[in-house]
Amino acid sequence: MGFLENIFGKSRPAEAAGKAEYENWNDIVYTRKDLDIDDPVQRREYIGSCLQQMEEAARELDGLEMEYYDVTSHLRDMEEIDALPEPQRQEINECAQKIIDSEQKREKFSKRKSKMTEDEYERMERLQSEAKKGIKKLAEAEDYQKKIKNDLKRLDGEHQAYIFREEELLNSMDNCRKLIIVVAITLALVFGLLIVLHNVLKLNVAYGYMISVLMAAIALTYLFIRNSNAQIELKGVTKSISRLIMLQNQVKIRYVNNTNLIDYLCLKFRVNNARELKALYEKYLQEVKEREAYEDAQKNLDVNQKDLIYMLKRLRIKDPEIWVHQVEALLSHNEEVEIRHSLNVQRQSLRRRMEYNRDVVAGNAKREIEDMAQQYPEYTQEILDMVSRYEEKYPSF
Repeated sequence: MGFLENIFGKSRPAEAAGKAEYENWNDIVYTRKDLDIDDPVQRREYIGSCLQQMEEAARELDGLEMEYYDVTSHLRDMEEIDALPEPQRQEINECAQKIIDSEQKREKFSKRKSKMTEDEYERMERLQSEAKKGIKKLAEAEDYQKKIKNDLKRLDGEHQAYIFREEELLNSMDNCRKLIIVVAITLALVFGLLIVLHNVLKLNVAYGYMISVLMAAIALTYLFIRNSNAQIELKGVTKSISRLIMLQNQVKIRYVNNTNLIDYLCLKFRVNNARELKALYEKYLQEVKEREAYEDAQKNLDVNQKDLIYMLKRLRIKDPEIWVHQVEALLSHNEEVEIRHSLNVQRQSLRRRMEYNRDVVAGNAKREIEDMAQQYPEYTQEILDMVSRYEEKYPSF
């Protein structure tokens, strides 16, 4: 058996942990103090436990060796790149700079302040063909709305003035009628007084009659003319009021239709006025430019990354894909030194872990099984059978 034939050898002690309180956690203790070796169940469980430890360590060792190989390969790639001739290195550096420029453009896009929401962008993208006409139409409708309001205010003012004048004329006509009655009553009273003076006092009242009639005639003529003029003017005012009402109705129809148009456009574009729609459209145009620049940067980034991978593959770099994620190291010596230092630290850590698991696989657990086989020869065959089954899974045992 390969395991027992190569089982004798020096084992390496497990490295102590960094802190004293965890030191005993790294040490695997093998003791048969309470083990009944003659009990087949306990014996097999104990040997199986040792083999399971070796199996776990072997699995871990396989993964660590692959990781160690990758880290070492990456360090060798860095050395290969550093040793490239100047023309080839310059070509790689130019490609790396293009990648960095594209990444900076993408980052600038993601950090921009005047960013539209997706809802706003999709809405404007859907309505972009109508946006310019919509801005013009909404602005014209808002200007027209102001003119209509001014017309309505002017017509309403004229209407109120004519209503006031109509009330004045009606009052004037009513007053004229009342004054005519007063003049008639006054004339009758004067005539009655003159009759009494003539019959009782035997006075000559002919001039009194003449003066009374003349005064009454003058007053009645004035009142009649005033009432006639008021009636004529009232007809004109009534016609003007009727005409104003018709004009107001026409303007109100325009006002309602124009208001409905403004409401519809605002609802369609989800804005409050033409100024807001114009600002949103300009914001959309800027957003389109920025998104196009972002898409161009993304395309250039993809192309340049593929170019860099192709160049590195052509130069027989084993892991070219990783360099697209650390292009700064191709241009900055400090970044390269930092990555190299990090890889060396990783490799040292991997070495320690690999040595620990090798000690488990080829050291402590293996030595414990060997020791049991030597001390208890009657169980050697059983131990060999158990080891054989594990060797089928892990030939490296």
